[in-house]
Amino acid sequence: MPSSSSIIKKLIFRLDGAADSKKVSFTSAAGTRWVAELCLHSGTDPQSPRLMILFRDLDEPTTPQRYNLAPTWTSKVPAEAAEQLVERDLRELLATSVKA
Repeated sequence: MPSSSSIIKKLIFRLDGAADSKKVSFTSAAGTRWVAELCLHSGTDPQSPRLMILFRDLDEPTTPQRYNLAPTWTSKVPAEAAEQLVERDLRELLATSVKA
């Protein structure tokens, strides 16, 4: 289990997107270019929650950001999960995402 100081450090770095995330670009079925950022928000042990996925429209920055949780079968490590998810998976997650 990580120490509380390392968790605090990760939270501070995460505020600027510099820690524990992996970005993946993809195109929606409608042809819109999106970026999915897979973010670690608690830890990687078996009881940790799934990764959070933030979706941003690359062509229209005023489009509200969207979010969803990664599927249960993906890794809790952002880089590994990014390799496991294919474009079809990202499209499905975007279609069921929630506006932030």
